[in-house]
Amino acid sequence: MGVCSKVRTFNQTAGVEMIELPTEWPVGPVNVFLIYGEKLTLVDCGRKLEKAWGQFNASLKQRGLTIMDIEQIVLTHHHDDHIGFLDWILEKNPIPVYAHANCRPYLTQDVDHFQRGAEFFSTFYREFGIPKEQAEELANSKAWNQGLKNKIQITMELDGGVAIPGLSEWQVIETKGHAQSHISLYRSSDHVLLCGDHLIKHSPAGIFLEAPIFPETERSNPLIQYVNNLKKCLSFPVDITLSGHGEAIQNLPELINETLQKIDKRAGRVKSKLVNRKKSGFDLVKELYPDRFEDAMILLASDTIGLLDLLFERGEIISEKRDGVIYYSV
Repeated sequence: MGVCSKVRTFNQTAGVEMIELPTEWPVGPVNVFLIYGEKLTLVDCGRKLEKAWGQFNASLKQRGLTIMDIEQIVLTHHHDDHIGFLDWILEKNPIPVYAHANCRPYLTQDVDHFQRGAEFFSTFYREFGIPKEQAEELANSKAWNQGLKNKIQITMELDGGVAIPGLSEWQVIETKGHAQSHISLYRSSDHVLLCGDHLIKHSPAGIFLEAPIFPETERSNPLIQYVNNLKKCLSFPVDITLSGHGEAIQNLPELINETLQKIDKRAGRVKSKLVNRKKSGFDLVKELYPDRFEDAMILLASDTIGLLDLLFERGEIISEKRDGVIYYSV
C-alpha cells in the first residue's frame, strides 16, 4: 500500500501523519509519524536503509516538505528500525532530539556499555543453564551497534509526565517492556495514543531482556514491566492508537485484554512443564521449542525468562541456584 493511501487511514487523527517505511525484516514496514504541533516533530526515524531513506524524503516532498522543515525529533525507543537514519537527518539539519534516558548509550555508541552488556549476558546465559562455550558465543553475537556512525546526544530526556517542547498537547507515558527506553505519547484532547512498539495490532510485541544501563544494578524484568504498563494504558481514555508497525488500533482495551490473556496462557504452559521436576530456563526452551531453539536461542531465552519472572512474582513457582545454574519448580 502506498504512502498516500496510508495517510487516508489516519485522516481522523488531526495533526498527525504516518509514513510507512521498509525494514526488510519479518516484522514488516515500520511507521514513523509527523506531528504538526507548535513545532513540526518527527517521531522515530526508520531503519538505516537507502530504500527507506529515499521513501522518507519522497514522502516529505509529497507534503511540500524537506528534511530542513523538521524542527525536532522524538524517539519512542532505541531499536534500529526506530533510530536508524537519525544521524542522516542530523547531518543535514542539526535539530533537538528527545528520548528516554536509556536511549543514551545506544545513541552515543557507548563501548563500555556494550562490553558490560556482553559480560552481563554471558553470566545470564550460564545461569539460564546454557553451556559455558555456547553462552559466551551468544553473549558476543548480539548486534549492539544500531547502525549510527555519529555519537548523538539527547537534547532532553523524556519519562512519564515530562512535557515535550513544541508539543504542548502531548504527554509522555513511560511504557517499558519491549525496550528499557520505551515511551508512548498521549493527546488527551482527542484521546490519541502513539504507542511505538508497545502494541501491534496483528502481532505480539517482542519483549526483550536488556543489560542494565548502570553497572551493578539488577537486571530488568521486562515482561512484568510490560504487563504493568499495558494495565496503565487502560487507565487512559483512548479512541485511536497509532502503532510503530501495522494499522491503527481502534479498540485498545480489547487488544490489551486479549494480550494479557495470551500472556497468562503462555505462563500457564511454562508452569505446567515444572510440575514434579526442577528445570533450568534452557531445559524449558528445549522442551517448549524443540524445532526452533538452536536458531533462535537469544529471542527464546529472553521470552522464557520473562514468563518465569512473571510466575515467580506471582508466587506460582520457586527457584534455587545450584552449581551456577538457576532451577525452577512449582
